[in-house]
Amino acid sequence: MNEKKAKGGQDLSPEEQAHFRALGEWAETADIGPDARITKASGQGAGRALLEAALGSPEAVKRAVGKPSLSSSGTSPSRTIRLPKDMDAQLVARSEIEHRKPSEILREALAQYLAKAS
Repeated sequence: MNEKKAKGGQDLSPEEQAHFRALGEWAETADIGPDARITKASGQGAGRALLEAALGSPEAVKRAVGKPSLSSSGTSPSRTIRLPKDMDAQLVARSEIEHRKPSEILREALAQYLAKAS
């Protein structure tokens, strides 16, 4: 992997390049004993501390992991819509009042519309 383009095609700073080099060296030279057991962890946030240590911060983990799928398997399709400014402002205000993400409100509204249209 080209260290200068490791982040989705973006140039890396010298510090980030050094960090990735160090991570690569660690991965290639880590001393895992013959009696070590590596198992799949379960539960919310399992392995998060390891990812944070490897990537350097919780923000880096969030960028690397991405969003969870809304579908039962695979990735969730994504749609982009344009809204008038006043409608977007109403949506944002409503999402803040309800402590929900605007996308949740839009999905709920679309589900209600599609249920009525059937």
